[in-house]
Amino acid sequence: IKNKDVTVEKLNKIIQDGRSNLHFISDFDMTMSRYWTRDRHTGAVERNPSCHGIPSLYSKMDPKFKSVTDGFLATYYPIEIDKNMTKEEKTPVMIEWWNKTHAALVGQNITRDDIRGMAEETPVELRPGINTVLELCYARAIPFLVFSAGIGDIIDEVLKEHKLLFPNMHTVSNMMKFDDNGVCVAFQDPLIHVFNKSEFQLETTPYFKTIQHRANVILMGDSLGDLQMSQGVKHDLCLNIGFCNHDWEASETRYTEAFDIVIMRDANFDPIIDILEYLG
Repeated sequence: IKNKDVTVEKLNKIIQDGRSNLHFISDFDMTMSRYWTRDRHTGAVERNPSCHGIPSLYSKMDPKFKSVTDGFLATYYPIEIDKNMTKEEKTPVMIEWWNKTHAALVGQNITRDDIRGMAEETPVELRPGINTVLELCYARAIPFLVFSAGIGDIIDEVLKEHKLLFPNMHTVSNMMKFDDNGVCVAFQDPLIHVFNKSEFQLETTPYFKTIQHRANVILMGDSLGDLQMSQGVKHDLCLNIGFCNHDWEASETRYTEAFDIVIMRDANFDPIIDILEYLG
């Protein structure tokens, strides 16, 4: 916490206004899920699958799909994290990456059953404590929005697999379109990528009715672009919590400048649990 006075002031207002005036907005990949995990067989440390990475691990997918999407990752991810490029320079490249990946996925003729199969086959490791956060929010009727540039259908199935998709939750993400035979034929508009979350107006979603009278929001994300997630919602106060999962020494200053609270090194949700338990 860099600015303790501002953070304490925000926490005091959240506590004073109570849980009936609060809601959450959270990224999914590497926020609700972990960044690092261990191979179940070798114990080697590796990247936790993202929801865009899950399809390539599915046993029924054409092996060429993994080769193609791995090539996209090798080409485009270095651009996403390039500290020398501006957001304006990166945005058209990110749109190209997302569109190519979605087109490749549509080309596989996957079904809703396949989406469930992906979630069952690929053990996405969630961040320790997220189960407690989601259970407390549900028990206390605090709306929880999952706002992701990933694939919403996969996110929902992963949460179902962990028995963590509750009625107070809503997902805004890239959602698939299925034909009458249950085959994915396209993705719904608008496209959500890592740099355009501020452009999506939550007033157009069913979720908005549950939050329109709640003035305080806790935002959680693992990238600076996630700070845009609250811009589509009117609010009096936003407590920004950032997860700095990697490149800690190089990123810590940027994260502490941008977020009120920064959780370092792919750690757990304990600080958020403390806030929820204090609210009672």
